[in-house]
Amino acid sequence: MKNLLVTGGAGFIGSNFVRHILTRYSDYHLVVLDKLTYAGNLDNLKDVEENFGDRYTFVQGDIADAAAVDAVMRSHDIDTIVNFAAETHVDRSLMEPDAFIKTDVYGTYVLLEAAKAYHAVA
Repeated sequence: MKNLLVTGGAGFIGSNFVRHILTRYSDYHLVVLDKLTYAGNLDNLKDVEENFGDRYTFVQGDIADAAAVDAVMRSHDIDTIVNFAAETHVDRSLMEPDAFIKTDVYGTYVLLEAAKAYHAVA
């Protein structure tokens, strides 16, 4: 595992995971794929860019976009996917259930299909 795709990496939990992995494993390169919705914020990764810029790449994108996921998998030779991307906040699910289904269900499916196609660990 040397090239990790971390989805939802601009969120609170994802950004802390990114920081932990880059600090602990000096031979890992991480690509963060994040849609930057209400839960994602690039300020959460500001120090990561400064401290690990040579082993860290940010890509703004949606896990439900199979073409975008495929492009990241191919261009960064991803061998491991760690998924933190999700619609959260239960009260929002009552107002926009389709967004939850698209990201939490279909987006996960897209990532699993990418893992299968590229023989990656998910």
